[in-house]
Amino acid sequence: MAMSEWIAGAPMRRTFAALAVALAFALAPAARAQQGQEDPFNGQFGSIEVAMGPRQAAEQEKLFNEALAGLAAQRPGHADVYVIAAAFWSDPVFENEARQGAEILAQRLGAQGRTLILTEGVGTSERHYPAATPFHLNAAIGRVGQMIDPNEDLVVLFLTSHGNRDGSIAIRDQNRMGGALRPVHLRDALAEAGIRTRVVIVSACFAGAFIAPLMDDNTIVLTAASPTRTSFGCQPNREWTYFGDALLSHSVSKGAGLVAAFDQATTLISQWEREQHLEPSNPQKYVGSRAAALLTRVERSVQ
Repeated sequence: MAMSEWIAGAPMRRTFAALAVALAFALAPAARAQQGQEDPFNGQFGSIEVAMGPRQAAEQEKLFNEALAGLAAQRPGHADVYVIAAAFWSDPVFENEARQGAEILAQRLGAQGRTLILTEGVGTSERHYPAATPFHLNAAIGRVGQMIDPNEDLVVLFLTSHGNRDGSIAIRDQNRMGGALRPVHLRDALAEAGIRTRVVIVSACFAGAFIAPLMDDNTIVLTAASPTRTSFGCQPNREWTYFGDALLSHSVSKGAGLVAAFDQATTLISQWEREQHLEPSNPQKYVGSRAAALLTRVERSVQ
């Protein structure tokens, strides 16, 4: 049925218009915050979503269920690492970064078979990964939380997308879905799932906002920018953002530990920004002592 026929009746026109407004609201949270508009989720984690077609929806559920079922079990007495990588925007650079970043982290931390990738796809191309929806992210965190031993295992989250001035990560699947992941959403999800020791890597503008809500002795947070600065390199045709490229491709993949790699990455990013006459993004880090000790033990065991 053509859309013009579907919205021909006045009630349908009102329904469609309301959906369009709600979706537009979800796709631009920073602009809305500046205008003082109300949050339709009352601070909760969610999105406005137009349903996929039946075949695509069925394929998505198959991909997601297989991804969860394929996670290897935790080994008692062994410090296992689980990696969740999520690209929350449907430009190719973010899926490329999530995919390649997950591969590097899995290899460097011995997380092969314990790595899950979620993305918003690449335009209208065929999808190869489960969609990075709020439901899938929370379900992935919940499933990993069920599998780990919180006293001995480490969970690494690598999140990449555009960032909003309010400190949230933008979620956008073209014009089909929109929303935002705020730092408190991630903090609360990890706490509810029982994920105690974690590394959170956020490749987005204004990502430094994730540090304060997450910081404790059991957490490491590495971000692409300070809470007030943009980061760079998110053009759709790139393979990596500046932060993902410097941290993972240039440093971790060559053997550097994550924390040392962050320090190397900040130097490289500063060089790139000076060459391009860009305002410094000022990547930020917080390193909790217990998380650092476990991460170091894991990295040494994989060498």
